[in-house]
Amino acid sequence: MRLFDYIIVCKSPDFKNVDRISQLMLFITLMALSYSLYAGLYPSPALLIAIMTSVASWWIFCVYQKIKGSAPYYRLGLVFASWGWFLLPNALLIAGVYLIAALFERQVKFPYEIAVDPAGVLVNTFPKKLYPWAEINNMLIKDDYITIDFKNNKLIQKQINEPVTETIKNDFNAFCAEHLAKTN
Repeated sequence: MRLFDYIIVCKSPDFKNVDRISQLMLFITLMALSYSLYAGLYPSPALLIAIMTSVASWWIFCVYQKIKGSAPYYRLGLVFASWGWFLLPNALLIAGVYLIAALFERQVKFPYEIAVDPAGVLVNTFPKKLYPWAEINNMLIKDDYITIDFKNNKLIQKQINEPVTETIKNDFNAFCAEHLAKTN
C-alpha cells in the first residue's frame, strides 16, 4: 500500500446525468420484464417477478437515499436488471451492457482526489493517472483551488472540498516547490 504525503479531495460534480441514465435503465428493464410476463414467455414467471420486485425495491431505496441527502448507488439494481435481461431470450448482449454499467457506476461517482508524494502526483480518476514531477511546471494551492500546470501546457484547476488552513497551504506549496526544484 502506497502512503502519500498529501491527499487533496476536490469538490465532486453533480451526478444527475449518471443517476438519470441508471434510472432510465431500471425503468426499461421493468417495462421489458413486464412485457415478457404479459406475452407469456415463461410458464413459471416467479423468478422474473422476484427480479422485478428487487429492481423496483432498490430503485425506491435509492430515491429515499437521495431525499436523505446521501449519494445513491444504483449498481445493485443494475445487477438485478442484468440478471433479468440474461433470462430473456436473445438479450444476452443487453445483460452484458447492464453488468458493465453496474461495475462502472461506482467508479464514475468516486470523488476526485489528487495525491502527492516524492514520486509525483496521482490523480484518482478512472483510470488513475500518475504524473511524475518532471512533467509538471508548477503546482500550488491558492484561494481553496489546487492548480497543476504541466509542461505541455495542460492545466488542471479544481476547487478543494474543504477550506485549507494557511499552515497546511504553506507546507503543501513548499513541498511542491521543493520537488519541482529537484527535477528542474
